[in-house]
Amino acid sequence: MFVLLALAAPLLALAGEGGDSLRLTDAEARALYGTVNRRYAGVHDPSVVADGEGQWYIFGSHNAISRSADLQNWTSVGANNLFGRRDASGKVSVISYSNAFHSHAARTVPVRRGDEIVDQPFKGYDAAAWNCAVAADDGTAWSVSGNMWAPDVLWNEQMGRWCMYLSLNGPKWNSVIILLTADRIEGPYVYEGPVVYSGFRSATNAAISWHHTDLELVLGNQSSLPSRYNLGDRWGDYMPHAIDPCVFFDEDGLLWISYGSWSGGIFLLRLDSATGLRDYTVTYPLTTDGSGRPLSDPYFGKQIAGGYYVSGEGSYIRYIDGRYRLFVTYGGLEAAGGYTMRTFSSDRPDGPYTDNSGESAVFTRYQLNYGATDACRRGNLLVGAFDGWGFQSKGEVAQGHNSVYVDDQGRAWLIYHTRFNAGGEFFQNRVHRLFTSENGWLLSAPMEYAGEQVTTADIRSSCPFTADEMAGTYSLLIHTFGLDNKQLAVAMPRTVTLSADGKVTGDYSGSWTMTE
Repeated sequence: MFVLLALAAPLLALAGEGGDSLRLTDAEARALYGTVNRRYAGVHDPSVVADGEGQWYIFGSHNAISRSADLQNWTSVGANNLFGRRDASGKVSVISYSNAFHSHAARTVPVRRGDEIVDQPFKGYDAAAWNCAVAADDGTAWSVSGNMWAPDVLWNEQMGRWCMYLSLNGPKWNSVIILLTADRIEGPYVYEGPVVYSGFRSATNAAISWHHTDLELVLGNQSSLPSRYNLGDRWGDYMPHAIDPCVFFDEDGLLWISYGSWSGGIFLLRLDSATGLRDYTVTYPLTTDGSGRPLSDPYFGKQIAGGYYVSGEGSYIRYIDGRYRLFVTYGGLEAAGGYTMRTFSSDRPDGPYTDNSGESAVFTRYQLNYGATDACRRGNLLVGAFDGWGFQSKGEVAQGHNSVYVDDQGRAWLIYHTRFNAGGEFFQNRVHRLFTSENGWLLSAPMEYAGEQVTTADIRSSCPFTADEMAGTYSLLIHTFGLDNKQLAVAMPRTVTLSADGKVTGDYSGSWTMTE
């Protein structure tokens, strides 16, 4: 599986609301697509959201936030007022992150007990204490500082608030995803309560006891920790990790959260749109793959990807062109880590998700799934490491942990962070348009977004170019598997010539056709 992206000189493009044809000179193309003309954001694990008033935001790890009016030029937003506490009168005052996660605002939640739905107390969930319950491997105390990871933000119309789902990452799977809400998109956000915990893996360690979590709200009172969770240091071999949330409304208006990273895989839970918290009235059966690894778990929900400690993180789900699209990033995030974005799709929000070869996003055994010796090449490769393309000043490597913005016309934008092959771990964000191929799979536009308004429907309805106009010499970039990421290997463009009579010559030969 690979993606072909081509660039002509002079550049042929679609631009403007009407989709009129436009042939750009080299200078015009550089002005639109050159990297020197942009103000880039530097937000790790970017989650994009529009405020409905002409601004887009990307929220990321370590309280990084940037704002843009055009999805091209970004301004950093300070996080000094990001967190708050609500008093009895409803007034919110700003507090520091070190004090923001101890006491939550929600006090009751509806819970299923047999055939009845009853309100149950919801209290005592000190997320910061859970996050810091055990020491790091070197024995030092843990802190939430530096461990506020990958928030996802959306507007919940029923609640009338902005909802931030934030993962507090613990050193030994003792992590928790929490919900915070705000009246303004820039905050302050108030801790409402936990959504899902991980790491309650010991029946004897009081610091990570299930009694500190909401497990008994889901399962009912437990005299002891169920054996399937009593895993000691093997938690990650079987169970998911409560980090990297993605929250979305499906086409029926139901609210979902996907989460997880490496370890036991990526899981999906239903949320209550009235509270933004977990929907405790929805139940999940206990089913395993025969090894004790859950495919569905009463507490964790349904597995939709990964498992067996294969790489995979930063899941993101959006409905695009009639299907639910699952984005997962494989590999390690450092420059030499082999980070790559893969896509799968499904007719349902809860899967099953498959790639264009019919391969499931769920693994049934360990396989190395990234890098030069990728054993399975699973998932449609969206973008790979590349250099020498267009007007870029340096090559991109380790692109991933993306989010996607879809507007009310169905236009989609891909937002991700990337490192470069210039040395070091410097990173920036990039924005590309997404389109859907004729056979229904997602493709990233070859150049960064520069204001184009064309839609997939526009492209499918008619071609504004003739075969004579399309003929010419092109740079051809093939995004492919198997690059040596440890050496910062990149794909380089090749040169091909398309003649008006349908022949292809140059570095590749063959024939081409155009559908009008």
